[in-house]
Amino acid sequence: MTAERENGFYRKLIAIALPVGLQSAVNMIVNLIDTVMVGTLGDTALSAVNLSSQFPYLYMTVFMGLGNAAMVIASQAWGNSRPDKVKEVLVFVLKISVPVSVLFFLAAFLFPSPILYIYTNETQIVEMGQIYLKLLSLTFLLQAFTMTIVTVLRSAGVNRLGFYTSTLACLVNMAGNWVLIFGRFGLPAMGLAGAAVATVIARIVEFAVVVWYLFHNDRLPFSVSDFSIRGSRQMIADLKKIGTPSVISEVTQNLNVSAAAMITGRVSAYYIAANTIVHNIWTISSLFLFGLSMGASVMIGHEIGAGAFERAEEYAHRLIRITVVIGLAAAVLVQLLAPWITSMFNVSAETLATAEKLKNAASIAVCFLAMQMILTKGILRGGGQAPAVTRVDLLTCWLVNLPVGFVTALVLHADPFFIYLSLRIDYLLKTLWGLWRIRRGNWIIRMNVDD
Repeated sequence: MTAERENGFYRKLIAIALPVGLQSAVNMIVNLIDTVMVGTLGDTALSAVNLSSQFPYLYMTVFMGLGNAAMVIASQAWGNSRPDKVKEVLVFVLKISVPVSVLFFLAAFLFPSPILYIYTNETQIVEMGQIYLKLLSLTFLLQAFTMTIVTVLRSAGVNRLGFYTSTLACLVNMAGNWVLIFGRFGLPAMGLAGAAVATVIARIVEFAVVVWYLFHNDRLPFSVSDFSIRGSRQMIADLKKIGTPSVISEVTQNLNVSAAAMITGRVSAYYIAANTIVHNIWTISSLFLFGLSMGASVMIGHEIGAGAFERAEEYAHRLIRITVVIGLAAAVLVQLLAPWITSMFNVSAETLATAEKLKNAASIAVCFLAMQMILTKGILRGGGQAPAVTRVDLLTCWLVNLPVGFVTALVLHADPFFIYLSLRIDYLLKTLWGLWRIRRGNWIIRMNVDD
């Protein structure tokens, strides 16, 4: 790769990854502040928010899968100079989102307690969490559209929209939490219910801004008539081919996290609270991973859409080298940030001692998280290998992670350090598989983006 092409590679990667990383940073900072605010209400409230977030995360992963699949097709279409195809796939996915969003809303609004009992048998946690989840379910009616629009527009070079709208939404959410949780300006202190209401308000603001941008941007402007676009057979076939495994893959990862929550939720209340603290450390250390994997997917898709297969392979091998550096840096960052983050929480000594052990395990796990994300969700999914990625996700989740985690936690009653690692052993396995699959070659598949 010449110096000019190398510079172009890094400019493209940074142009996509940096806004997504900054968006993640804003979300992380506000989530951290929110968690600290809720943490002042005690261990039970902290655990209730953590477990109540599992079902909304399942909702988000469904639309992350759909959005990422649409982005793969849209990236190749944009690389092939077909903006009409980008509109076609975006409109089709938005139409799919309506009934799915309503189903998730009804489930969480009508049955919050049964959902929470899936994750824990602690009655006090469920009683507090059901109020939070029921109110939070209102966001399900809007967030799918926001996520899908922002994700697909990235394929057309609209990289900063998510950062700007998330920043606005997070500021609204943070201010709302401060007012509603503690009862400022003469309002009653609502506790966890206040945190949920603030989130709903923030999502409404975010949705309004994204929809306004969709109709007023210069890059890929929409009109009301565009929503009458019918999906072609070729596009629907491609979306089914890429989207079905992508959704299964994302949901599998969520089920992996949810099943891990079911397992660790029965270890001890201290573990749940400690895991909430360590999750914030984990989030900071992995800020740019999602952005890098998305950047890799879009860049690979652009080159494949343009028919530049050799350049796509060049990009893939350069990204492999980047993943190693990023993974090691994330591991070091966990260790550096842990004392500072932990000191913010007003929790019991037992929770802090457990968090110390989980922090050491997290520094190992996040290294391989970085590598497998860019390899599988970035390079291989961008190259059209979503079905293969999904097969590996399913196998490592159901045949390795959960059985090993169950035995380690509930049969052997092992140290929290080993419980944490046992539930994330798939990161290592998928890293090794991703390296092997790319180096084997023949991983590029071009979508139907010509007609």
